[in-house]
Amino acid sequence: MKFEFFKAFKNKQTTLELLKSIGVGLLSNAVDFLLTAVFLYAYGHEHYAGFWGVFSGATVDGLPYEPYLSVYITATVIGFISAVAVNYILSSIFVFKYGNVGKTKRGFLKFLLFSAIGLGITSLGSWIGYDVIGGNIWIVKLIVQLIVFVYNFITRRLFIFNVKLIRDDENTINL
Repeated sequence: MKFEFFKAFKNKQTTLELLKSIGVGLLSNAVDFLLTAVFLYAYGHEHYAGFWGVFSGATVDGLPYEPYLSVYITATVIGFISAVAVNYILSSIFVFKYGNVGKTKRGFLKFLLFSAIGLGITSLGSWIGYDVIGGNIWIVKLIVQLIVFVYNFITRRLFIFNVKLIRDDENTINL
């Protein structure tokens, strides 16, 4: 099973699933970005020059405003959890050929487990990028989301929405 995953991309179905996953990922990321921005604006609305100031950095007094790390991480978590819900529903229905495999209680628990790991990667990456390195909130968020997208596609394809899991528990992750 070492390189079977990469060989799968010769299969049109896998390529189609990847393309659909990108579309669902973009929609999920839009939900994530929007809800993150709404939370940041709700917390610091007195600092921003309107809602779009959250994205552009435009502030009322013209000085840079950086929310507390706890506010940024909370906003990121709220956006992430909402995006996970959207992603689960669309992945089960639209993305994966064997989406019904993941619609079980066990499949949902695996989805949550892998998503929690993804949230850990997101939080750690956000902390490193924003607080340690001092990067732009939105650039850091985009880079972290790209990393988590690759992680999500691989884990969902191999361990959640895989018809072989029905027949072969030897290579699955047991909860």
